[in-house]
Amino acid sequence: MMTRERSLFQTSAFRGALVYLAVFLAVTGATLGFLYNEMARALSRSGDALIWQEAAIVSRLHATQGLDTLKDFVTARGDAGGEVVYFLADGLGARLAGNLSAFPAPDETSRTSDDWITFNVPLDSALNKTDALPVRGRVIVLDNDLALLVARDVAPERAQLLAMARMFGGAMLVLVLIGLAGSIFMARRTLARVDIISDSLRDIMQGRFETRVAMAGRGDEMTLLADRLNDMTTRINKLMSAMREVTDNIAHDLRTPLNRLRGQLENTRVQISKTDISGTAAEAMGDQLTQSIHDIDMLLENFAAILSLSRLESGAVARSDVEVDLAMVVADIAELYEPVVQDTGARLDVLVHGKSACVSGERTLISQAIANLLENALKYGATGENIGLELSRRQAPDGVFYDIAVRDCGPGIAAADRERAMARFVRLEPSRHLPGSGIGLSLVQAIAQVHGGGLVLSGNLPHGLVATLSVSAGER
Repeated sequence: MMTRERSLFQTSAFRGALVYLAVFLAVTGATLGFLYNEMARALSRSGDALIWQEAAIVSRLHATQGLDTLKDFVTARGDAGGEVVYFLADGLGARLAGNLSAFPAPDETSRTSDDWITFNVPLDSALNKTDALPVRGRVIVLDNDLALLVARDVAPERAQLLAMARMFGGAMLVLVLIGLAGSIFMARRTLARVDIISDSLRDIMQGRFETRVAMAGRGDEMTLLADRLNDMTTRINKLMSAMREVTDNIAHDLRTPLNRLRGQLENTRVQISKTDISGTAAEAMGDQLTQSIHDIDMLLENFAAILSLSRLESGAVARSDVEVDLAMVVADIAELYEPVVQDTGARLDVLVHGKSACVSGERTLISQAIANLLENALKYGATGENIGLELSRRQAPDGVFYDIAVRDCGPGIAAADRERAMARFVRLEPSRHLPGSGIGLSLVQAIAQVHGGGLVLSGNLPHGLVATLSVSAGER
C-alpha cells in the first residue's frame, strides 16, 4: 500500500495538478492581498475624512466665535462619547478641554510622513474605557498658540481587517484542500488508467498476445494509446502465429528425415553385428555408427530445445493457472540429481525456506528450468565441490517472487559476460570444448519470463556462479 501511495504522488498527473494549483493559489493570493490592501486603505481614508471634517468644523468655529465657544464645543463633543478623541491645549501644553486627560508623551506616539500620529489612549483617560484604545489623528495648530488633537479609534477598523484576513486565510486553506483533493483524484484516475495499460503490457510481455487493453472510449490521449497498443498486439499476434506455423513446418520437415536416418543407421549397426566381418573392423564400424547415432540424437535434442525456446518466446506457451508447490518441485529435482552429484564426489546442499511455496504455472517447465541449471552446475562447476540449491521468498516493489538459486564453485562468468551468456546460441570461450548448444540459459530465462519472473546470474563468493530463477507468486 505504501508503494502504491508513493507511486501516486510521483505521477506526472499529480505533479501537473500541483503546479496548476500553485499557480492558481499564487494568483488568488495576490488578488486577495490586493483586495485586502484596497479595503484597508478605504477604511483608513474613510476614518481620516472624519478627522478632516472635525478639524474643519473646529477651525471655523474658533475663527468665528472665539476660544470660549471652542472649549464648550470640544467639551460637549467629548462628553457625547463615541470613538473620537479630543484634546485642546494652550501654548504650554496645559489641558483646556477634551475627553483625553493628557497628551501622550512623544515616545508613546508614532508619526507618519504626512504628520498623522498613532498612539494608545491611556487607561486612566477621561474616556472611561476598560482597554487601551489604539487611535490615529492629527494635531491642528490654531492661532494664539492653541493646539487641538483630534483622533479616532482604529480598533474597529483593525477588527474588520483581522476578520477579513481570517476570511481570506480560510478561503485560501479551503482552496488548498480542494486543490489537493482534486490533484489526488486526478492522479488516482490517471494512475488507474495507466495501471490498465501496464497490466495489459505485463500480460503481453509474458506471451499472452491475445490480451487487449479494455479502456472506455473517451477520445483522449490515453484512449488513443490503448487503441494503438491493441493494434500493435494484433499485428504481433499475427506475426507470432505465422512464425509458429513456419517453425512447426520446419520441425516436421527436419525431424522426420533425421529420425529416418537414425533408424537406418541403427539397422545398419545391427546388420554389421550379424555379418562375418572381422571383429576389429566390425567394432570400428559399430563405433562410428554409434557416434553418428549419438550426433543425431544431439541434433534432435538441440532441435527440440530450440523449438521449445521458440514456442516460449513467441507466446505459444502461456502461464497455466494450475497451482504448483515449488517446495515439492525442488525436493523432487533434488532427489533425482543427488545421486548424480554424489558420483562426482560432491554433495547437493538443499535449503528450502518455508514449508510451501505455491504459484500458478507449469510444473514440467519449472522442473526443466531447475534441471538445466543443475546440469550447468555439474558441467561447469569444479569437480568435487558442493552444489547449492535454495528456495526463498522475496518481496519486491512490483510484487512477491520465489527465487530458486543454484550455486556452484566453478570458474564462474565475468560480470561483463553474464547478460550475453543468457542469449541463445552464445557459448563463452571457457565452455566451447564442452558439449552443448548454447541455449540452456536462454531456455531457463524464457521459462522464467512465462512465469512472470526472470533469470539473474551473479558471483558466488569466493568463486563460482549463482544462477537465480525467479517465479512470480501473483501477489502485490
